[in-house]
Amino acid sequence: MLKPYIKNIMTVRSITVFFISIVMSNNIFCAHNEIYSDYKGLLSILKVQPENISIKDKQLPIFSEYVASNLVFINRAQDLVADKGLLAAINSIGKNAVLCTSYFGAIETSQDKVGSGLNVNGVVLMSGLAQKYKILTVGAFVECGNGDYGIIDNFETLSSIKNNGDKDYIGGGLLCHLDFFDKFYLDCSGRKGLLKTNLYSFDLISSSIFKDKYCNLDYFSSHAGIGCKLNIYKNLGLDIFSKYFFTHQDGKKDVTIYTGEILNFSGLNSQRLLCGLRFFQPTNTIFSFYGGLSAEYEFLGDVKAFFEDKNIPAKNLKGYTETIEIGVSGKSNSCIGELSLQSYLGMREGYAGTLKVSFVFFDYLERFLGYSLKKFENEKNGRFNNDFSFSKKDCFLKILGIIKELKGRVTHKSLKKGYIVAFDFSKTFQDSCLDSTEVCIYVQDLKNGGTNVEVVSNNNLLSEELSKKLFQMLNKDK
Repeated sequence: MLKPYIKNIMTVRSITVFFISIVMSNNIFCAHNEIYSDYKGLLSILKVQPENISIKDKQLPIFSEYVASNLVFINRAQDLVADKGLLAAINSIGKNAVLCTSYFGAIETSQDKVGSGLNVNGVVLMSGLAQKYKILTVGAFVECGNGDYGIIDNFETLSSIKNNGDKDYIGGGLLCHLDFFDKFYLDCSGRKGLLKTNLYSFDLISSSIFKDKYCNLDYFSSHAGIGCKLNIYKNLGLDIFSKYFFTHQDGKKDVTIYTGEILNFSGLNSQRLLCGLRFFQPTNTIFSFYGGLSAEYEFLGDVKAFFEDKNIPAKNLKGYTETIEIGVSGKSNSCIGELSLQSYLGMREGYAGTLKVSFVFFDYLERFLGYSLKKFENEKNGRFNNDFSFSKKDCFLKILGIIKELKGRVTHKSLKKGYIVAFDFSKTFQDSCLDSTEVCIYVQDLKNGGTNVEVVSNNNLLSEELSKKLFQMLNKDK
């Protein structure tokens, strides 16, 4: 019978002690505000002196691991630009476009294990605009990313240390792609930005090892590639490619850590060669699949750092990495989306998932300005034409008058280029279209005299009915 009462008394006592502890701790913090503003004072209150938690010689590799993780993260972003980002820019415009501006973007999440236990995770993103001039596609983009890394270093005579850190970067760059002989291509890119990182080791101290918490590093990278696309079967193509990558990450001098000691690390260079092949299906279907294999070799990647003028054991990133990838893409009239998965084996192990989206971002603006007729040029079914004996100018003016009679509105026109784009035909053709449905009427000279008139719309029913009415009214004016 006494057990419930004893239990209640113990519970009340525990709660009371808990609140008293909170009050006392608040008083202590208030009484030591000045002490807590001084870092050494804080360590003295915690009875932890810098000399008692200083970095031992055999624990120095945590810094080379940190520098190596920065390079791995920047290279992941470079891979996105040189592969999925570049393909997104090309696909956003299409082969048939001559002068068109488009938007493209790609985002990738990855998890890499490099060497003996270095894990680098992150999300990288790029977004930009592309322009095509005949066989040349150029683009400008901005990029950003966020990631982290972690590793557990095991030492012979000392306890293991777990160290990790966060990474953020922002930058921008240019890319270009050149097609020639219908099957060969060249591509290249260049990018520059700023990487912001920090380093934690809660086994040593429960805050950033760097006194300034963050370390800012500039980076630059570029790539050049060559490839060939072949049709090896009716519904199967093969893309054979090779790419060279160069990355430079700036070093940093006189980095003060929490013990007051100084860390220096030199600039870091990376040179990689990638060779691979990718099987793909034609993109004229709504959905298509692809898969590929590639091999990459890192030639440099030596990490050099110095701690209080002591050489830190170098971290080496040299070696082979094999990649297997599969993906699926979906296509609509003006948008392409793609989802892919990559798996890595070798020096770099892990996986990555990529999503890319591209579409004609300024198509409506270009049509408003009067020089993009892409949506009508690609139309195959909704096209009807007829020949007339009028001159081009007379026919052009007569068509403008007929559009007005049919209560349509002209958005833009060009007598020199020979086209008229109009909409708002729903008042005349109520069951065939919406108010916003557009029609393009091409007016072109014939070699033997006269004019050819062609009515084109993505709405087949509207183009058929409008062409019948238009041709009938033009024939009355003969």
